[in-house]
Amino acid sequence: MSTNLRSQAVDRPLPAIVGRALLVSNDSIVVEQLITSMQQFAIAADVCSDLPTALSLVSTRKFEAIVLDLALGEQVIRVLERIRLSSSNSNSMIVAIVDSYPGMELKTAPNFIIAKPLTETLVGSVLKAALGLIIRDYRRYFRCPLEIPIVIQIDGKAEIPCQMMNLSEGGLAVNATVTFDPGAQVKAGFTLPGETTRFDIDAEICWCDKKGRAGVQFRTVPPEQKLQLQDWLSRKIEQGIPEPIARLFQKVQ
Repeated sequence: MSTNLRSQAVDRPLPAIVGRALLVSNDSIVVEQLITSMQQFAIAADVCSDLPTALSLVSTRKFEAIVLDLALGEQVIRVLERIRLSSSNSNSMIVAIVDSYPGMELKTAPNFIIAKPLTETLVGSVLKAALGLIIRDYRRYFRCPLEIPIVIQIDGKAEIPCQMMNLSEGGLAVNATVTFDPGAQVKAGFTLPGETTRFDIDAEICWCDKKGRAGVQFRTVPPEQKLQLQDWLSRKIEQGIPEPIARLFQKVQ
């Protein structure tokens, strides 16, 4: 990985995060201003100072927010267009930082535009307005660590007892005493902690290893159970969000 990418680091433990952002800029003042403001909203930040690395990152990693400094030149438009074509980041919140760079036309519009010089008040107002988008996108990809019993049934045959490792809106991971075949059509049966309804979801084995670990992708989830799953995951996310951020999110919902 390029040395132009670094993770936000501080001496004290970081609070729970509501999302991860990619900052694409070679302006140290802009970067420090954005990181400081994002910390206040529990948003973790990765910083990239060159466009080739940025293009690679938006194709291989998930970010809830992406900030592009248009002072990097016209090639930054390629990054903006790549984001909207990316399977992982097509719904990410995009912020464009602009100054006096001439002649640039944006065919793909960002969600927000901030003009230099940046101020804490200006950046804070944009992040507050974007918080709902960031958290909702984070929830779609959020994987909740979860160790509960689950049964996997293959082709209507006997149920195989497994241990769930994590759960998301789109699937889950399990640990089993047997190995599964990728592509196998299965039914996943489990009950969430604190709930009484049993989930029985049609799914597919999307990956597995020789140690019995496997990834399960949901194919169809009944609407009422989908809402119940979303609500349960949202509550888990909110439990880890610092209280001031949770209050802000409740105001912008």
